[in-house]
Amino acid sequence: MANIMSLKSLRNKTSRNGFDLSSKRNFTAKPGELLPVKCWEVLPGDKWSIDLKSFTRTQPLNTAAFARMREYYDFYFVPYNLLWNKANTVLTQMYDNPQHATSYIPSANQALAGVMPNVTCKGIADYLNLVAPDVTTTNSYEKNYFGYSRSLGTAKLLEYLGYGNFYTYATSKNNTWTKSPLSSNLQLNIYGVLAYQKIYADHIRDSQWEKVSPSCFNVDYLSGTVDSAMTIDSMITGQGFAPFYNMFDLRYCNWQKDLFHGVLPRQQYGDTAAVNVNLSNVLSAQYMVQTPDGDPVGGSPFSSTGVNLQTVNGSGTFTVLALRQAEFLQKWKEITQSGNKDYKDQIEKHWNVSVGEAYSEMSLYLGGTTASLDINEVVNNNITGSNAADIAGKGVVVGNGRISFDAGERYGLIMCIYHSLPLLDYTTDLVNPAFTKINSTDFAIPEFDRVGMESVPLVSLMNPLQSSYNVGSSILGYAPRYISYKTDVDSSVGAFKTTLKSWVMSYDNQSVINQLNYQDDPNNSPGTLVNYTNFKVNPNCVDPLFAVAASNSIDTDQFLCSSFFDVKVVRNLDTDGLPY
Repeated sequence: MANIMSLKSLRNKTSRNGFDLSSKRNFTAKPGELLPVKCWEVLPGDKWSIDLKSFTRTQPLNTAAFARMREYYDFYFVPYNLLWNKANTVLTQMYDNPQHATSYIPSANQALAGVMPNVTCKGIADYLNLVAPDVTTTNSYEKNYFGYSRSLGTAKLLEYLGYGNFYTYATSKNNTWTKSPLSSNLQLNIYGVLAYQKIYADHIRDSQWEKVSPSCFNVDYLSGTVDSAMTIDSMITGQGFAPFYNMFDLRYCNWQKDLFHGVLPRQQYGDTAAVNVNLSNVLSAQYMVQTPDGDPVGGSPFSSTGVNLQTVNGSGTFTVLALRQAEFLQKWKEITQSGNKDYKDQIEKHWNVSVGEAYSEMSLYLGGTTASLDINEVVNNNITGSNAADIAGKGVVVGNGRISFDAGERYGLIMCIYHSLPLLDYTTDLVNPAFTKINSTDFAIPEFDRVGMESVPLVSLMNPLQSSYNVGSSILGYAPRYISYKTDVDSSVGAFKTTLKSWVMSYDNQSVINQLNYQDDPNNSPGTLVNYTNFKVNPNCVDPLFAVAASNSIDTDQFLCSSFFDVKVVRNLDTDGLPY
């Protein structure tokens, strides 16, 4: 017989019912923007079914262009405990049972206060004033790497998440809270912006190029023991916050990976593995060139006339074991480089073991929909003096999809992220790699097919006039060996490079130069010619196609989207909430 004093059978008898959370959402967007168009709160035990139907029209197009674009709606689940490690303890209201220390001194680890990380409307307004377009700073941090206003991007992000309308404060530093306060200075938890940044860091950021910034999506540093300390107003208006990309910044997607936008920053993770040989100022055995005057020239091209070859001998040894260790260290580095840097991907790469979502420390991708843009011609037969019909275009996207999700034991947020991705037609001065092979060793040799990655020279992407950009020997990055035999890129030539750019998704020499000159993030740079901003989709890439050119304003959004979310959820709640 069970011990009656254990009380193990004492549990709350929950209700379980189905609820309809369906809704329609209309919004506008620019290409490349990552927009959180819908967000739902998740309770333990929830079972979700989301059926999405979407329809998109574009702003008027200048032509019936041969342009291709894809539209994505992706769904993610972000548990609260990934954003703040004390969230689960607070949600269960076990304030006197914290599981995370706030100090090495036992007496300093106090009970939690029961308050979530939050910000006030005034705090957001004050932050937006700091990065408003009319703020002049030494490093221009009021603009993002594309040159767009960070504050207006933040206001758009906050509106789409559901935090309210903050455009007034984002427009000018003079529109302060003191002059134009909102009706109520609400306290708002920051899980929405943190979840958005967590999704970006886990699933959209290219970890090989862009360093992770945990402060954008994690606030474990908040102790949770004092109510006032959980409001981050003073933090976001401090000197060290606004100059850097943070939890309030609107993010952009990456170009589709191809020969030029799929390269890696280095051939392996870290430095190349090497075997050290101690030769104490003695050269290893090698051939050196000696000119007639006796001066040795190492590694220089030379003719066979009047040149003697001398052998310089040196001594030095290394063990076969050291060589073997260096070989396997190089193997580890190359395998590490081939995947994302998160725990889940690295364990699967090295151990061939699938990591459960509970141990990955990552948000969960639930699924999504993809649809392609169809551009139909619109012919204006109202003949004018030129006696020529005018051919314009209109774009339409129709999509649908369905996902299901069992929340299990977790609190969190489901977020739907929308973005549109243009598929590039390269109109740069491309050089076909088939015609740059001069020496016999430039061609593929099967025995050398597995010796590591090779560099992708910038000159293969464009070879412009030296006066416009000196390409020199610059490289874009590294790709699998003999990459030119394994893939190709989309391109347009002829008048599509000059007078008919509005007919294709043009990516020309100037587009490349502009991206190479984007403002670099000094805290997030690989130290190479190319950095992570070169792989981001700039909304102005479609300007030649549309009658409306992208700018800071939401009024220049080129995509007009209407989506219907047919949402059904079964959860442990009563239908009417009454005791009878």
